[in-house]
Amino acid sequence: MDGEALSLVREVFDHLDDTVPRGGLEATTRARELFAHLDRPGGRVEAIDEPESFRTPIADLGNWSEDPWGEPTYAIDSSTTRPFEYTNGLITDTAYAKLGVGGTDVDRSPERAGTIKTVAYYDDEEASLYNETFAEPGPNPDSLLTAELVPFEADTTRTRTLSKAVSAVAQYLAEGEHARRHLDAIDGVLFLDGSLYPLGVLYWLLLDHIGETSPASSWDRPREIVTNYLEVIDRQYERGLPVVGIVKTSTTAQMVDALETKIKRHDITDEDGLRPEVPWMRDHQLVAEVLRSEDLDGFTYTSWFVSTGLGMGTGDAELLDPVADSLEHGTHDQYRRAFFFVRLPRSEFLLRVEAPLLFVIEEETRREIQFKALSEIARRRDVPYAVTRADRIARITTENRESMRRLLDSSQPSMDYNWDGRWSEDNASELEMDD
Repeated sequence: MDGEALSLVREVFDHLDDTVPRGGLEATTRARELFAHLDRPGGRVEAIDEPESFRTPIADLGNWSEDPWGEPTYAIDSSTTRPFEYTNGLITDTAYAKLGVGGTDVDRSPERAGTIKTVAYYDDEEASLYNETFAEPGPNPDSLLTAELVPFEADTTRTRTLSKAVSAVAQYLAEGEHARRHLDAIDGVLFLDGSLYPLGVLYWLLLDHIGETSPASSWDRPREIVTNYLEVIDRQYERGLPVVGIVKTSTTAQMVDALETKIKRHDITDEDGLRPEVPWMRDHQLVAEVLRSEDLDGFTYTSWFVSTGLGMGTGDAELLDPVADSLEHGTHDQYRRAFFFVRLPRSEFLLRVEAPLLFVIEEETRREIQFKALSEIARRRDVPYAVTRADRIARITTENRESMRRLLDSSQPSMDYNWDGRWSEDNASELEMDD
């Protein structure tokens, strides 16, 4: 922008700053007052303990000596090419999943293995597109690299969401299968880069469960994806080894919606006798205010909560209703996502840390899992090292993407002016799939 335009925008923001009635400490105080109401029933989010926020010095967390699991730690992550679209109607996405190992002087041989999934959609009866598996054996069985071509067989509409569906199947099929195949190599806490479950694919199963059309209505791969994740959780639970999801970015409004529901249901009023408003649109906005602190040497974090369901049409549904027959250690309510939030002091990023409810029912184990996650985060003031390592060794670079997109002689890439002609890699990275 030129100077005159920027000056005019500055006037607009000055006016906006004067208009917004709450800011700084006042907004934080209000957020904390409302946060306390989350202990009331209803609203699809319940407090496991009394809703609280805590502050612990980073040094104390990094030197936590009561860790029952120790090193190494592990993390599953995958990188995708993002959807490739071709002028003949072909859509593909390739995901590469790896297991990262965190710790010092640890065995990193499990990192040599990899799982590749290429999902392809092509709606042409003359095409002979079928499932095919490829393998490149490494120096030992643990380092086996496998690849699979997976035809996208679900009935779906020709919209932009089709590309996203192809991408979701590739990512979650690669991650879940890689974790399941290499469970024997995991003898510590397993971190997932993202939520505990493949939420988009689970939503397809829920739609099919209530009689609505989705990719799960005519295709068994979505159920396979979800059961891969459930098997990982069940096997880890049997061995007393937690599974922890680290959600870095989120647009969810579970807690915000729950607050509004609780306020209305319990007729909560403020000191003026008025029903308090909840001005935040996302959970991250609300909790960022609750955890706001000027202390750069301490972590602020919340107590535990649990997501009790979600809205489907005119009613409520349990996330794992469609796969209830696959749950080995309880009913679907025991596999709900328990979670807490932690704020990183210098960057002010907010992380949502998840664990299956059956792992944290006991108060002592709940505390240990929370402090294990916090101690791993505190050592780097960022996501746990195993997550960073898995992300790095699974990464598909820009050069990889471009060479892969042009590998097909039969198909001409469909170029996008904004994507391929104008945006830098920095711009493009902002649009990678939100876990």
